[in-house]
Amino acid sequence: MQYQRTVDPNPDGSLEEKALHRLIANRRYGFDPYYKFEYDYSIPSWGRYHWQWLWDSCFHIIALARMDPNMAVSELESLLRPQRSNGFIGHLTYWGRRGAFMSAIYGQSRLGEWRTRNSGMIQPPVLAHALEELWLKTGDDTLLTRFLSPVRKFYDWLRSNRDPNNIGLIGIVSPYEAGTDNNPSFDRALGVENPGRARILWENRKLDWYNIVRGKGFDYRTLLERNRFVVIDPFMNAVYSDAMSTLGRLHDATGEIEQAESARKTAQQTTAALNERCWSETKQHYTYLYGNDHIVDDTLSVGAIFPLMLEGNPTDRNATVMERYVTDSQHFWRPFPIPSVAASERSYDPDGEAMIWRGPLCMNLNWLLARGFVKNGYIEQAKVISERSKEAAYRDFREFYSPEDGHGMRGTKFGWATAAIAIDVD
Repeated sequence: MQYQRTVDPNPDGSLEEKALHRLIANRRYGFDPYYKFEYDYSIPSWGRYHWQWLWDSCFHIIALARMDPNMAVSELESLLRPQRSNGFIGHLTYWGRRGAFMSAIYGQSRLGEWRTRNSGMIQPPVLAHALEELWLKTGDDTLLTRFLSPVRKFYDWLRSNRDPNNIGLIGIVSPYEAGTDNNPSFDRALGVENPGRARILWENRKLDWYNIVRGKGFDYRTLLERNRFVVIDPFMNAVYSDAMSTLGRLHDATGEIEQAESARKTAQQTTAALNERCWSETKQHYTYLYGNDHIVDDTLSVGAIFPLMLEGNPTDRNATVMERYVTDSQHFWRPFPIPSVAASERSYDPDGEAMIWRGPLCMNLNWLLARGFVKNGYIEQAKVISERSKEAAYRDFREFYSPEDGHGMRGTKFGWATAAIAIDVD
């Protein structure tokens, strides 16, 4: 089915027109000789990010669903093409004739699998969110016929391989898997304290190669045994639980009742596990857990508040976290919310570009949070996030923004910032 474009890409027009212009300008397409496939997607940003990242593309799809569904479908097709038979999708695909070379030298692919042009790591699982947005905005049920099965297979892989003991929580083996690369909540698990840029990059690169060689290609069970870097991230698990709820709705729409029920059951299990294992009665927020012994890291980064986005999360805990942390200007309620680290933390660096994810806000997290706030009745807070996000994005599309004055930072002409158009409150 061919879809009609809803806006024309005027770079000086409305936010939607500027967003479409940006995603078209960032478009990359060609023929991949390994997959024998015509790839077609928007790169995150010219200059630094030329390849296809999983969660970047998901937010491109979420924005494009409103403006050019044909482009969104092509991006989703490209994202799913490298999927393995077991359901796994790497966080990064190196498309094109140089893809195998780049996969080999970058050091995030499994040994001997560089020709697949796919990394061995995961990324925040927002694939179900992207499919639902595309389906809702087009009303095209054939999209579910084409894409729901492979999307569900990816989440089934996550459950089997990243929660091998069935505790209800998926684990990560690298800060890069969380997408929030330099989040200070990972410092202790990395064995660093107040690191500089060079130190943290070095530790992450060492970890990549450890995971490839000693971790048998990012194998979670092996890394649990070695206890090198295994982390339960409440942000990742909130996204995972919300995605399973989303899959439940999509399976309902296709009449797959058993699949819908199993997805909802997994969502409920993960939400319950977050509250049982990650909630701190002392701090009154959610915490990160690292190592086999689940050592607590109570750094007040964005994961500490993210379970508020979940349907079925305890209302008393939602209210507590919202009042004590989210809407308190000493913590997360800055002039342009929501920062990736609370202003009360020593590591808070709202204008830092060298050490990312240690203060600046990001449009993709704001989309997830505002969406969850609406579902849980925090309409006014979601409105503020929506308004401030769109105000910042209208200036320019950047990788990050200052929570203090909304100015753009780091990557320029950045695709995922177009998600600001989709931060809706109605």
